[in-house]
Amino acid sequence: MKKYIIIIVVGILAVFSYLTYTNLTYEFNYDSGVKDEELISPSGNYTAQVYYHYYGGAAGGVNVYVNVIFHLEDDIERTVYYSDAKTFFHIKWLDDDKLSIANIGGGDRSIVLTVGKDIYDETGKACRKYVINKKYSCYSKNSV
Repeated sequence: MKKYIIIIVVGILAVFSYLTYTNLTYEFNYDSGVKDEELISPSGNYTAQVYYHYYGGAAGGVNVYVNVIFHLEDDIERTVYYSDAKTFFHIKWLDDDKLSIANIGGGDRSIVLTVGKDIYDETGKACRKYVINKKYSCYSKNSV
């Protein structure tokens, strides 16, 4: 009986540790794919970079993500946008910290993000993580 209690306690601790680790260490970063457009903010404090990630071969599709380089923070690169690429994709700076992302065609995944405060993850996976919700306002296709 004592042996079973120890096994149950160890199992509960393992599950708790795993859940804690996955929710507290998740970072919303994508760093592979084909680099496309690069756009510097009006003040030069940020650079937005567009990447395309092709998947699935001939029957697959394309994901698009936007990373922003924070030049005043030792050029730290952070992903601010992740989605399935639609027919038309374009980024532009509205002012120094507002990035407009148009992703239209077969669905509209367009949004205006405040850099350093907002992120968009079409899947919503990042929005379910504690560490992301603590730092950012997180948007997904279900919340916009």
